[in-house]
Amino acid sequence: MSLTCERVACLWIPSWTLQALLRVRPELRSQKLVVSDGLLPTSVVLGATLPVRQMGVRVGQTVAQARAVCGELQVQVLSEANRQAARDALYDVASAFSPSVECGDGYALLGVGDMAKLFPDEKMLGKALLIQAESVRLHGRVAIASHAATAKLIARARIDVTVVAPGEEKLYLRALPLSVLPLTAAQSLLLSRFGLRTLGDFIALPRTKLPARLGKDGLRLHRLAAGEDDSPLQPTTPPVEIRESIDLDEPEHSLEPLLFLLRGLADRMMARLKAMSLACGDFTVELLQKPQGVQRVEVKVATPTREVATLTELLRLSLSAHPPELAVRGLSVRTVAQRPRSLQLGLFDGEQLLPERLMTLLGRLQALCGEGRVGQASAMDSHLPGLCEVVPLKLPSSRDRDEPVVSDPQHRMALHMLRPPRAATVRMNGARLTHLHSDGLSGPVLRAGGPYRIRGSVGNEGLRDYYDVELPGGEALRLFFDRDEGNWFLDARYD
Repeated sequence: MSLTCERVACLWIPSWTLQALLRVRPELRSQKLVVSDGLLPTSVVLGATLPVRQMGVRVGQTVAQARAVCGELQVQVLSEANRQAARDALYDVASAFSPSVECGDGYALLGVGDMAKLFPDEKMLGKALLIQAESVRLHGRVAIASHAATAKLIARARIDVTVVAPGEEKLYLRALPLSVLPLTAAQSLLLSRFGLRTLGDFIALPRTKLPARLGKDGLRLHRLAAGEDDSPLQPTTPPVEIRESIDLDEPEHSLEPLLFLLRGLADRMMARLKAMSLACGDFTVELLQKPQGVQRVEVKVATPTREVATLTELLRLSLSAHPPELAVRGLSVRTVAQRPRSLQLGLFDGEQLLPERLMTLLGRLQALCGEGRVGQASAMDSHLPGLCEVVPLKLPSSRDRDEPVVSDPQHRMALHMLRPPRAATVRMNGARLTHLHSDGLSGPVLRAGGPYRIRGSVGNEGLRDYYDVELPGGEALRLFFDRDEGNWFLDARYD
């Protein structure tokens, strides 16, 4: 599927592999570091930090050549997980501006022909796009033109924001260097031997003669340099989940260093969610163990949030309850983006517990009480009295608060359960109850109903006879006789 757009913006990220690594390891920015496609001496340098660039290391050199210039050189290889996370982050930024996005390594093309109502001019649109990219730790350039291919070429060569008016594409393209074209090494060497330096020099060549010199790509490259390539966008599939990961230089056992690294992962994950105006719900932490194996910890979130501090506290509580079993060699955090829960306070509402504070409170209680022991009580669907279960806490919505409360009919009564049941002494005249004595209660039985015999199941063993009685003071009570123990108990009071 392809889409045709009136105006296309290109967000270009220079030194892509280096920025993808520094996004995960920002502390390496000031070090003498290069990113290459391997660790062999013949591996090619794909990116270099400023200290080694000042010493003469350039992209395209081999690792051996770079080490000859800088003896203290560090060589890193960008992992596929970090590359994919950076590409997904770039897509998240572009998707906040347009539904039609084509994304690849180091660039994003997006249709912006219908953004005039949000931005007064395309220059401001480009600056907003750069600011959004910097929020996910990617620094780039933006070019806006009528064709995607033209915008991509200009973004590779120009800094900051460049806006090309319709019909002025050739004027901007002529001054660009030949290096912006996707040339092979042989094609680049051949054109340099001809003395060509700019796209204007290349456009001046007769188009019909190019296939003999440059092969079947000659015509395509000439049309691209002339701004005549109107290929439509090829939309990229959105990422299924938000995922951030990091590999550790040395295996780690202690919890505190792992929590420090996890906060950085949560911060990058939250920056991507904020770029899309979304929030984080339940998420999973994966601890890659040495020598192999993965320990997964599920972290429940009461309501979608954008607070990094809240997520960090939940991570600390969850990992304290499930500490690493072995040394950890890598960390990963993943979640599915959700819409944030709107919170509208009423004019006359009192102080309320915010969802973020409630999540932290629930996390602390969970760590103290254990798994599955924190929530709200819910009556079980059973014939046995008093059985309940713990279910996840459901936060009341504004709609629930606004709905009118239906008053109970006058004839309905509330049952106040006494837990544990209180021991009682009962006198009987044959099968009729005549007198009851328990803590704070004593007197003759005016009326009684029962017995109602119930046999228990799991959690309520034994055979019991239940009675409803009324005392002279107006008290309505429920008793039971435990036939296994042979004792009477006061079970509940009707209110």
